[in-house]
Amino acid sequence: MILITGATGYTGRFLVARLLGAGEQVRCLVRPTSNRASLDTLGVEICLGDLERPGTLVPAFAGAEVALHLAHVRYTRSVLAAAGPELRRVVVVSSMRRFSRVPSRSVDEVIAGEESALEAGPRVVLLRPTMIYGPGDDRNLSRLAGFLRRYRWFPVFGQGRALQQPVHVEDVVAAIMAAAVRPEAAGRQYTLAGQRAVTYDQLVDLIAAAVGVRPVKVHLPVPLVLALARLLPAAAGRRLGLEPEQVRRLQEDKSCSIAAAAADLGFAPVDLVEGLRRVHGREARND
Repeated sequence: MILITGATGYTGRFLVARLLGAGEQVRCLVRPTSNRASLDTLGVEICLGDLERPGTLVPAFAGAEVALHLAHVRYTRSVLAAAGPELRRVVVVSSMRRFSRVPSRSVDEVIAGEESALEAGPRVVLLRPTMIYGPGDDRNLSRLAGFLRRYRWFPVFGQGRALQQPVHVEDVVAAIMAAAVRPEAAGRQYTLAGQRAVTYDQLVDLIAAAVGVRPVKVHLPVPLVLALARLLPAAAGRRLGLEPEQVRRLQEDKSCSIAAAAADLGFAPVDLVEGLRRVHGREARND
């Protein structure tokens, strides 16, 4: 039995489908208030519980041999506390936000969750994906693509030189499944990213080519954008993507090595150009 938290999230839906296709028995821990429409038609076992209330989690873990924790990493301690003796492997999916130098509560939560995972010993594997993209609303590159399709221009905060290394959702799913079974992964941590890093400017160009537009990029000075973020009402700032924390993080390099994941998990991510072609049906130019 494989238990999944975060199954109604973007990556979770792909993971559940892949596991069922492989003939695995899957149980999904779902909050009573969550929208379960994406799971109801798949024939998975659904167990209601709330990661904010650890006492509700124990029934979900009964008989589970593997737990794939895709819900927020801050709940790792609750997951491990509810784990039964049969549980031989816990795969915790965290975030590269752990390495951000921008002070924030969200970074602190990721660090605390990872510390719980790393203290738990060899049955836990920690994965850190970079920006995940893929079909549908990935809440990352899909939003850039939608903006480019609609407006044919794009605001770039700063010089656009910070490195990005997006990873396709199917490659993340494959790595999670490998981490659940490979003995060499026990107690280890891995970064999951695309084959290569590109600058933010290059990323915008590649997405634009994939959706068939030639955008005008407007580079805005970071101090100006931060000032606007402070002046605009909160709701307007969120709609425009002007949260100061996010603006500052866009100036950070997010490139990393995937050598360890390749060696231990057989991780072989698709190149970004090919990944975008799969999502948008066009061949992105790599000028």
